[in-house]
Amino acid sequence: MPSPNMIPEPLDVSFVIEELENDEIQEGSLTAEQYTKLFSAYLYTNELCAAKFLWRRVPEALKSDPELHKVWSIGKALWSKHYTQAYELIDCKWSDVLEPIMVAIKRRIQQDTLKFISMHYENIQLDKFQTYMGVDKEQAERIVESEGWTCKNGYVMPIAISEPDLGLGGSQEILDRLVTLSSFTSYIEN
Repeated sequence: MPSPNMIPEPLDVSFVIEELENDEIQEGSLTAEQYTKLFSAYLYTNELCAAKFLWRRVPEALKSDPELHKVWSIGKALWSKHYTQAYELIDCKWSDVLEPIMVAIKRRIQQDTLKFISMHYENIQLDKFQTYMGVDKEQAERIVESEGWTCKNGYVMPIAISEPDLGLGGSQEILDRLVTLSSFTSYIEN
């Protein structure tokens, strides 16, 4: 399995979300397959509140659809931060339409987990790392190696993943810009 941070490009599901939301507004309801796609898109973009409210809008007759129900179960697991359960549910058999998005959701969760671990842990037990990443020992060791981290005596020593430079310089420069903007806004309002 390639390192989760080596995903070539994130999926752009914003057009899918917009299109399905518009269809739901215009038609009043969607098909089970459309709700499943919308749910999956929300989970991929980590819009858990939107997914939760979507479940409330799904007609009762459609809630028994097996794939829709499995996607909802993943959403509930993510909402309650039960990532191990989410990984187990994601690793189930999916239709050809949903398989790619489920792989992408898992990789996004793994990417977020890697970033969290790198920022908050000086070391972590390899078995806990495996659990948090939803992988077996061999895959965990490959991820550790691909990240340039070290694994010694059953512990993973992560290196902090740096945030991309947004070109804003230091925090003083940001404060100066905010002061200038607020002064300008105040001038215009008065």
